Amino acid sequence: MSEIKVVLNSANDLLLLGDAIRNVPLKEIAQKSLKGLRRQESDIDLYEFLFTNIIRQFEPREFEAEVSCAILPELVCFLEKIQSEVQSNALSCFFVENLTLLLKLADVLLKLIEYLTEKEQQCQLLRSLVIFPEYLVRCYTIVRKHYSTMAHETEALETMKALYAVCKKLLLAFLELLYPREVSGRNYFRAIDYDTEYDCLEKVCILLANVGNEISPIDSLLASDVWKVIVKLCTEHVEESFSHKRTGWLDEIITILNNGIGASFHDVRSKNEPTKQSTIALKLNAFFLRVMLKILTLTKQHVTESTYSCIIRSLLEIKTCLRTKAICSELMVGVEQYLHIGYMAIVEHSFRSESFAKALSQYDCKTQEEIHSFYTLTMHIVTQLLANKTDNGLQSLYCYRHPLLQHVSGLLKRSDALLYANSTLYKQLFVHCTALILMGVRVKNRAAQKRIEETLVRMILQDNYYTALFGIDLWSIFVRYHSIQLTYAYFLFWKKVNDHYSIFTSRPKQVYVRQLLRNLFVFLPVTHKERVMIAYPATDSANDRLWVALCPLTSEIDESKRKQFLAGLEARLVQSTQAWQKAPGNVKTFYEVLALLKITGTVTKPIEMPQLRWGTIMKTPSTYSVFDSFERSAPRLCLSPLLSSSNVPALTEATPFVKVQTLKLIMAANSGSTIALVNGQSMLEKLLRDKVPLVKAYALLVLLKLNDKQRPVVVQELLSHQPHLRAQLIRLQSNNNIVKLPPFKQSPSTAVVHRCHDRKVDSCESLGSQVNELFPDNDGDELIQDIDVDMFAEAGSLAKKRKFDATRVEDHGADGGQINQCMKELQSQTVRLERLASGQSGRRLQPSEKGQLRSIIASLTRVLDS
Repeated sequence: MSEIKVVLNSANDLLLLGDAIRNVPLKEIAQKSLKGLRRQESDIDLYEFLFTNIIRQFEPREFEAEVSCAILPELVCFLEKIQSEVQSNALSCFFVENLTLLLKLADVLLKLIEYLTEKEQQCQLLRSLVIFPEYLVRCYTIVRKHYSTMAHETEALETMKALYAVCKKLLLAFLELLYPREVSGRNYFRAIDYDTEYDCLEKVCILLANVGNEISPIDSLLASDVWKVIVKLCTEHVEESFSHKRTGWLDEIITILNNGIGASFHDVRSKNEPTKQSTIALKLNAFFLRVMLKILTLTKQHVTESTYSCIIRSLLEIKTCLRTKAICSELMVGVEQYLHIGYMAIVEHSFRSESFAKALSQYDCKTQEEIHSFYTLTMHIVTQLLANKTDNGLQSLYCYRHPLLQHVSGLLKRSDALLYANSTLYKQLFVHCTALILMGVRVKNRAAQKRIEETLVRMILQDNYYTALFGIDLWSIFVRYHSIQLTYAYFLFWKKVNDHYSIFTSRPKQVYVRQLLRNLFVFLPVTHKERVMIAYPATDSANDRLWVALCPLTSEIDESKRKQFLAGLEARLVQSTQAWQKAPGNVKTFYEVLALLKITGTVTKPIEMPQLRWGTIMKTPSTYSVFDSFERSAPRLCLSPLLSSSNVPALTEATPFVKVQTLKLIMAANSGSTIALVNGQSMLEKLLRDKVPLVKAYALLVLLKLNDKQRPVVVQELLSHQPHLRAQLIRLQSNNNIVKLPPFKQSPSTAVVHRCHDRKVDSCESLGSQVNELFPDNDGDELIQDIDVDMFAEAGSLAKKRKFDATRVEDHGADGGQINQCMKELQSQTVRLERLASGQSGRRLQPSEKGQLRSIIASLTRVLDS
């Protein structure tokens, strides 16, 4: 009997054939079905007929290859269309109808999964699996987004409940198909031979991860079941991913999981209510973090830096939330216990990998709060490195290949407000970065040493204050563990840098170089300091730039040599002053006198200042340095030509900075001058009417001080011209008696004072002690014993370790913090004494009360003695 030829005109004709469909070629079935679906001739009925009836008429593999692989992508497009219509407000009237279509489609997929289960022993139809998570992820998204908004619509709510129930049934059946519970060690992907089949595994796992994220807020138990199956599939097929050199799907799964945890955390933080649901969400996220750690463990260092960047970002958000206390205390405990600890466990597992180190050293912080959290994470990483200080490969990873210090130095320029308000953070970060540098030194790699040196040099040569301050402090520790020869080489290098700068400018970069140069000079032994004095004598004007930075000399240098050094400077000053008086217009001589004034700090012999074009000088960029030199030597200078009334018009056009400096000169010139009385009342009168509030206020303060010092020539004349100033002086004097501000101490060597001058014991010694705790100088410490970083000395030389001596830094500021602490302690003990005395009423002290009194007296004595 010959075969009957079947003629198909449309997709609907397929529904009328019945058993005769087996006589139709599969390619023709696929073509007619696709054509009908795209023309919307039929949809659900055709899908049902194809995957519940026709599929059983053909060999499974052939049907999948010819029909399923062509029709299932079209079904995904159909799902996308329904989802977009559900989310469209314009089509909200068809909400229930669309959900009904999804329900009908669920029946088709349930029958399809039954068919796959039946044929599971015969063959694995891997390319048909993708449709189930594609369907589930869209349905769960619809339910999650619209459940609360449709709660008042009875019909819509009932339809969504029915959809959720059938989705759960389908998901459980799909999980059972992928990884049967009763058959241990067996999964549906047990025979993967081709790349196309491996694609199916990747797509199923990635889509299933999205399903897990969608149902996490709805059903935590079901979500955990989903992720357990994902972990099992990853575990059994991770080696295949290595052999195929395709691990990107594992990165994507980790990223999806991390995004889900982040979304859950944001939801908990926005609600900020310690409810049962929030606790369940946090506990579920703790489980997800264990899943993430398991997958990271499976990947064996194959995770990319972009994946680690996402993890770092989530961790920093949690750290910021905890530090700023953005949520209630009950939730903070939960976030710390279930999220923060889990993420930190991932960090401690991953910090050895190249990708993590690269992600951390290149992480782009968006806000200052995130930078703060990044600093905290960096300090934790450094602590982990210290615990593994014998692992040279690990030290090289963070100190050379992916230098963490270089990234921290780049973030410092965006941390001004952060570090200004939190000095403790600065100290902690400094101690840990010091440890990072010393571990890098221990690697004994010249390239690593060069990388550290380049980073430190760039920090000094930047204009940002905290970057340079941090660099200066790091240099101070860096040279401690170097040989004398290498420290001297560093000193010569920075001397060459300083030689490129003019003495009479006060740009931040120049000030930082000078301060570092002085610090390096302080750390040199006496023999090398004297060697510098011989090699670069102060009698040669070519060395003025060096001695402006280094003077005054430290007391450890022999007194006779210091006197000889100062004698040479004074001889040059007398000679230059005489030449200046003979040729007042000689600019070179003028600036040489100024340079000597900056080096010596004070003038021992009177200097008569020639007539110069001060009106022009006040408008030049170097005016501040000129006036600064004059101010420190004002008692022995005649400033009458400078403060003459003829220069008032030029002063009006000067910058506010120059005006304030001029006020300082007026004050200094009228405070005990032994040459001649310098008034400057015309300038002071003009500045009292200045438009800049700061200049005007400072001028009034100068007038008050001159009045207190009984300078009637200056004060009375001004008061006669401006009678209203008398009332202002009285008011200012009364306020000044109430609040006494500490005086501003100016450095004798630089225009801008480096903050290390103001730290004294509270800062320098505390930082040094913290570094000593990390790197003690004892014979038992392997880290210090192994350091040999003399890169310029001979091979047989040994590095000499020298401790940072905070007492060597001169011109320390007042220790306000210690005074405040003493006052607090005195106040506390006084309150205790008052309480003890008020309860006596004439009776004898009890033994316990005598002990309290002795304790109070001992505390008061200790505080007063300090």
